[in-house]
Amino acid sequence: MNTQIHTVIFSPANWMELAQQLSQLDRFDAQWQAIERREKATLKELKSIATVRSVGASTRIEGSRLSDQEVAVLIENLDINKLSERDQQEVAGYYETLNLIGESYQDIPVTESSLKQLHNFLMKYSSKDNYHKGDYKINTNRVEQTEVDGTKTPIFEPALPGWATQDAMGQLIAWYNNDTSTHALIRVAIFVYEFLSIHPFQDGNGRLSRLLTTLLLMKNGYIWIEYVSFEHEIEHRKKEYYLRLMEAQRNRPGEDVTEWVIFFLDCLKNIQGLLMQKLKDKENREHIGIGMRELNVYTLVENNPGISSGDIAKRLDIPNSTVKRILTDLVSARNLVVHGAGRGTRYSIAVTDLIKRDVAIVLTNDQRIKEYTLPQAGAFIRIKKIVLTPKFDWKHPNEWSTKLYQNGLYIIVHAVTSKGVSFSQPYSIAGFNDPNYYQPVFIVNPNIVLLEQLGSIGNNSMFKIDYPIKCSIELSGSVERFDFDVMLVTDQA
Repeated sequence: MNTQIHTVIFSPANWMELAQQLSQLDRFDAQWQAIERREKATLKELKSIATVRSVGASTRIEGSRLSDQEVAVLIENLDINKLSERDQQEVAGYYETLNLIGESYQDIPVTESSLKQLHNFLMKYSSKDNYHKGDYKINTNRVEQTEVDGTKTPIFEPALPGWATQDAMGQLIAWYNNDTSTHALIRVAIFVYEFLSIHPFQDGNGRLSRLLTTLLLMKNGYIWIEYVSFEHEIEHRKKEYYLRLMEAQRNRPGEDVTEWVIFFLDCLKNIQGLLMQKLKDKENREHIGIGMRELNVYTLVENNPGISSGDIAKRLDIPNSTVKRILTDLVSARNLVVHGAGRGTRYSIAVTDLIKRDVAIVLTNDQRIKEYTLPQAGAFIRIKKIVLTPKFDWKHPNEWSTKLYQNGLYIIVHAVTSKGVSFSQPYSIAGFNDPNYYQPVFIVNPNIVLLEQLGSIGNNSMFKIDYPIKCSIELSGSVERFDFDVMLVTDQA
């Protein structure tokens, strides 16, 4: 099925696979909210590293010769009075524009005026570009690729200067701001493609396109992008980057941009994985860096699952009170899990690799309830995101949001402990809807975590011994037949 979006064609061979990829990228948002709260110091370091890599990569794509190390030194000792070389001028302009976007993205509207201001900011230190910075091009600017030996290979002919460029940019901005049915990531990918194809400014279009990528992603809620370098991914895949652009652009107008969009999404998936790996590496370093006593306790529990605090104290020759304090800290940090209570309390390692992530729970008219058993302490079900599948055609968000309120959809979490203590809690699905996001995909913030809810009944010791706990998640509403299928995106252990 071919779909026209703005002036281009988008025709993925497998729509289901595309939907899964988009869902995977969106599901990361739920994780990221918790990461931001937990990793403030680490994120500051990652942002600093990402900034250097982004500035270096984006300017090198356009021919700069400065390494990341040279870029880092230049940024740290930035003196606008000593920017004599063009490479240095480009780095300084890119660095300051990237910082401006990071600090003020919410206040930068997607307008022609904003784009011109960003271009002016990007080119501010280059005296060679004084005649055109902040204004659309006045001369033709064929797009060429600079090879290693310095030769230039023509790529495509962009829009002509004058009215052709002005009209194309006006239409692009209008489409982007008014299209409420296309997924945000696809809109960003197509906007960047069209911007590069129009090539509205005399110079700096490539650099500005990558800055606009960051701006648009952040404005659409993908804040994590500033902690990893999209530009570095593009530099690493430079040949593929130009190939995807050329394959589509040589068929303008009315070209198929599917392969470009898939490439764009794949770049995001890769850097998302890179960001998580960096955070995981940091956690591993921290784990290795815990105190010697704590490490000895952790290692003993790891080699002797189910060991008691008394046995740990005897085998390590540490006072029992000290062992209990260390165990409490390790349990709080989720390095250990506790089983039983009183004299029967035992400890084992919290094996986070056993957590099943992004498990879908699908609730429909025909299957409205799913049942589970939490067998022991440490088991949980965490609901991170709700994805609605409307059972009707819609073009405007008002159509599905109105139906959602009419359906009165909510999920009910039920739980019964082995001692017969019961608990129920309803959650309105519409209550998670963000009116600024135009897709029926809702971030559950804070997450719904089965066991945190159970903590509101009984006392803490009961839940250390009162297993298994039978749970169910039920879909309900105010109408007999629902107009939506509901998918809950969960982590389970």
